[in-house]
Amino acid sequence: MVAKAKIDKLEAASARPNTRRVSRRIAEAVATIRSSSGERIRARVRDVSVFGCSLVCDATWLRTGMFVTVQLTSDWSIQAVVRWARDGMGGVEFLRPISDAEAREIACE
Repeated sequence: MVAKAKIDKLEAASARPNTRRVSRRIAEAVATIRSSSGERIRARVRDVSVFGCSLVCDATWLRTGMFVTVQLTSDWSIQAVVRWARDGMGGVEFLRPISDAEAREIACE
């Protein structure tokens, strides 16, 4: 019993929060979303943070866990993983955080 109590205590101490507490900025950018298997679609970036963004698009192929490339311009793109997708919307987490300045630029602040 003592060992189980220690494991439970360690798991509770190391548990990640379910959400990240960073500011999201409202955005009106348009991006091209590409899957690793070649599908492409235009999407509207609804909001953005340094860790990811939410998208509005009609990509029926967008699935949780798939890797995509979010391309805003011919010079700027970032790899991401789809964290959720439903009802014409989705959320992606960037594989590497972007700078706060980049997030502001996407949000057109």
